[in-house]
Amino acid sequence: MKKILHLDIDAFFASVEQLDRPELRGKPVIVGGTGNRGVVSTCSYEARKFGVRSAMPVALARKKCPQGIFLPVRYPRYVEKSAEVRDIFSAYTGRYQTVGLDEAYLDVSHYENAVPVAREIKRRVKRETGLTCSIGLSYNMSLAKIASDLKKPDAFVIIRPEQALDVLRPLPIGTLNGVGKKSQELLAKKGIKTVEDFWQLSLDEVVALFGKLGRALYYRARGEDNREIEPHRPHKSTSRETTLPFDLYDRDSIAPIAHSLLREVEEDVRQENVVPQTITLKIKYADFTQRTKQHKAAVGANWQELLDDLLDAFDYAAGVRLVGVGFSNFAEPQQERYEQLTLFPWKYGR
Repeated sequence: MKKILHLDIDAFFASVEQLDRPELRGKPVIVGGTGNRGVVSTCSYEARKFGVRSAMPVALARKKCPQGIFLPVRYPRYVEKSAEVRDIFSAYTGRYQTVGLDEAYLDVSHYENAVPVAREIKRRVKRETGLTCSIGLSYNMSLAKIASDLKKPDAFVIIRPEQALDVLRPLPIGTLNGVGKKSQELLAKKGIKTVEDFWQLSLDEVVALFGKLGRALYYRARGEDNREIEPHRPHKSTSRETTLPFDLYDRDSIAPIAHSLLREVEEDVRQENVVPQTITLKIKYADFTQRTKQHKAAVGANWQELLDDLLDAFDYAAGVRLVGVGFSNFAEPQQERYEQLTLFPWKYGR
């Protein structure tokens, strides 16, 4: 039987801020921007008591929690702390799959008893990084994640095979990974609000509702999930964006912002040791319509020049409220090493 551990750093961005600034501990910390036009990236559990949630507009978060402490995102610092946690759990298994900066699945099947291993990882994360994490341990990825979410923060929950259906039965249907807000609303109209309600639907009915994902959801609701951990998942994309404090109407005002975001995503891909071949510029206008343009290039391209070309291709007269820059279409590591060695030997080995 597989033994899968899901590790989730509690309120990650906010916890790092409270770690670095002890005077913020126990206070409602909201990370995502100091203005009113951004969105909440993460908030502390103290802020969540007021109804603040991730992805909520900052303006709404201010109304819900006027005493909240609003802070900008410090992405490089979060990358640094995430790496510290990864260094700890990677000492116990080479088969792990990270999800963003704050989550990871670990295959610990090679341990006869994975419980003391999970507890040791949890203790080390706290002792060596100053952060708390919630850990779920079960026999598949879906249940391991559900377990880590059940008693947050600073939790350790085990779901054994004989417990799975009893644990799943009363959970809100949104607990299943893949059932988002719109799907929950659709299911609620059919009287389906819990996992047990979901059991009433046949496999064909679930597939009709969810398409390809339906089969996986049908079985996950019954405690079955055959996914394997992918230790080296290929990167699909990485991006950074910012909501402007007020609308801007010309290229000269927007270009410095776009280039600042470019520097951030360049640092991101350096940290992840991947090489992009496509750059994308996203613009959201004052009326919330959104446009994107992208440019494909060979490994080693001058991304600043390509970004300037993309900036030239937009019309800004309608007013811009958000700018985003992203990379995608990553080259294989072998391809990167070969091209740097043959074309740019003076850069190789930096």
